Amino acid sequence: MKQENMMKQHNDNIEAEISKTIGLLDEMQPLKVDHFFRARLMQRIEQEETQQQRRKNLAWRVDYKLAVMSLLFVINLGSALVSMHQSTEQSTTSISKAPENQSDDYATQEFAYYDQTASYEDQAP
Repeated sequence: MKQENMMKQHNDNIEAEISKTIGLLDEMQPLKVDHFFRARLMQRIEQEETQQQRRKNLAWRVDYKLAVMSLLFVINLGSALVSMHQSTEQSTTSISKAPENQSDDYATQEFAYYDQTASYEDQAP
């Protein structure tokens, strides 16, 4: 019996809250919408879309720059490794052989004017 009274009181409370809420809704004044509401709404939507597009473009640029920097890093690393590999091979040649290797480059006819031992006789045709 006590439980039935509690349920009835609970239902009465719910009905009282519902009638109070409906009374407040009846007393409310109708909403007045500004005639520029749609124009402002569409302008804001357009602004947010352009901001999203800018963010996407910026993210794409950052990704592009990161890819280019990574590629340049790999190329520089590869060239450094090749240079180190070549320098280890060249270090086996002694310093005394360097002038001999250099003199071989100037031994051809095209570079004869660098040779101090070449004769510069006036050749008349």
